[in-house]
Amino acid sequence: MSGRVLAYPYEDRNKYHTGDVVAAGPEGKVIKMSRRQIKNYPDRIVGVVSEIPDYETWGTGNVNVDGRIWIKVK
Repeated sequence: MSGRVLAYPYEDRNKYHTGDVVAAGPEGKVIKMSRRQIKNYPDRIVGVVSEIPDYETWGTGNVNVDGRIWIKVK
């Protein structure tokens, strides 16, 4: 599977930046990985943050962003 998905961040979304590597976190959310975690557990990488939206809805279907962030799936 590849592409981009809107995902709920485990931590405050303002702590995430474009290019951050994320893994699966508690409650089905994504969590930012440290450099050490990336090196030691590359199999846990879900994807990379591609955008932190500043809009409320997305697309022609008006999908509610609801505090989510864009992840480019690995």
